[in-house]
Amino acid sequence: MAVLLDAAGTGRIRLVRSPAHDVENERNPREDRRLATLLWLDAAALHVSPSREAAERGRALVALGFAPLDALHLAFAEQSAARWFVTTDDRLLKRAQTYREQLRVEVLRPDQLPVPAAGDEK
Repeated sequence: MAVLLDAAGTGRIRLVRSPAHDVENERNPREDRRLATLLWLDAAALHVSPSREAAERGRALVALGFAPLDALHLAFAEQSAARWFVTTDDRLLKRAQTYREQLRVEVLRPDQLPVPAAGDEK
């Protein structure tokens, strides 16, 4: 995970922050994890705002069986035109694999993300 944060810090990848991230982080009862997550959120180069389109897309993804917060995360990722959505949630990964043709973002584990080498384009 440190590799991803380093790549974001050097501009080799861009992290996206959405309202879903903030809601999820605020719900975390462990302060140490909230603060660690805040480092990731603060490293985001792109911030997406709530939109009717994201809400509608989120509802459509819930209809496919995605959990509501997962659906919002995916909808915001799609809204931002992200290429990848990185997660460690096995249930989300499995559902995304099942519905990969209906998603507009590729869902990966952190170790699957093709992080560009230093000096490469994003």
